[in-house]
Amino acid sequence: MTIQTRRTRALGLAEKTILGVIAGGAAAIGVVELVLLVGHVAGLASDASVVMTGMPVTDARASVISDASPLVSSATYETVALSIEGLPAGARGYLIAAVILGTLVSIGISVVVAWLCIRVFVNRPFVRSATWGIGAVAVLVFVGGLGSSLFTGIAQAEAVSYLRLGAAQGLSPDFAATVDLAPLGWALALIVVAGAFELGQRMQRDTERLV
Repeated sequence: MTIQTRRTRALGLAEKTILGVIAGGAAAIGVVELVLLVGHVAGLASDASVVMTGMPVTDARASVISDASPLVSSATYETVALSIEGLPAGARGYLIAAVILGTLVSIGISVVVAWLCIRVFVNRPFVRSATWGIGAVAVLVFVGGLGSSLFTGIAQAEAVSYLRLGAAQGLSPDFAATVDLAPLGWALALIVVAGAFELGQRMQRDTERLV
């Protein structure tokens, strides 16, 4: 066995080991996210008190901080976390939908990464299932990212209405949702990757026909 052959085998073994670690890590992340999702959803559905974070406020002055030091000219905050007793089922449902959408994005990405590692491991990465998987995750990232923000905003509006609070008490009574365009950018990037895999699949078929 030549030195070059030994190096090639060593590199191949190292690559497969790395792929195995990545696939195992991605699968583990997906499982952990699923377990945490079940626990979170169960808590939102059954707990007497529900913690809602990111509630928009109208009076954002944090005088306790600005008064504490002459070096702070002003201090403000944008959101507040509330622990609400007896939150209605409607608001809980929107919160659950937001949590599910947000977590499904992480699970979908983990599944696709693990599957791609397996396909590379067997030296056949360009298959139809990989292309469709990446495309499905692209849609999931877009829908999940925007839908999670939308449902969170609706839940917050429902909570403010339930608490019978408004601008006079410091909470914004209007619907407010943070629009983050990052999911759109990630979705477009994944669509490009899916297109590249589709092209690779065609080239792989042509090469097999020639051989």
